[in-house]
Amino acid sequence: MAGNANSGRPAKPAALHLLQGNRSKKNIDQLMAEVKDPGFPVEAPDMPDGLSADAAAEWQRVVPDLLALGLVSKLDMMALASYCEAVADWRRFRRLIAEKNAEAEGAGDIQTFATGAKQISVWRQLANDAEKRANAAGAQFGFSPMARRNLKAAPPPQGELFPNEQRDAASRFFT
Repeated sequence: MAGNANSGRPAKPAALHLLQGNRSKKNIDQLMAEVKDPGFPVEAPDMPDGLSADAAAEWQRVVPDLLALGLVSKLDMMALASYCEAVADWRRFRRLIAEKNAEAEGAGDIQTFATGAKQISVWRQLANDAEKRANAAGAQFGFSPMARRNLKAAPPPQGELFPNEQRDAASRFFT
């Protein structure tokens, strides 16, 4: 089967095209029109009450930039909260890994058993999982610029394919 909506590389958002110098030579007027009217309300969502301190700090860090680029909407509260909590977890686990490595070289990255077998430590596994969650939450529901570009608003109603002018004229006078 030929290509479908999921084929190929995801399209870049207009703001990113302009920031990178428009190497693809897309129409500047169309890109500027898309930047001015992104098709969704650009507004910061309310920060949830239950965020950890690190997650709240991440929220405060990213929301102004997302607003400036026009890439966040009130609808993105949950995706943004998930992203911020995942980043907070990642930072916490990275601190724990650094502490364990300071105690004994590599103890935060590698776990050694009594038998001498080694495996990746639970802290490293948790940090890797938090990183994956942060990346997934960043793309979920159009949070990432690439995913935002692929969200399409519902098209306007098409109207009649074959208008009947005589019927319309008659309905104005005889109804």
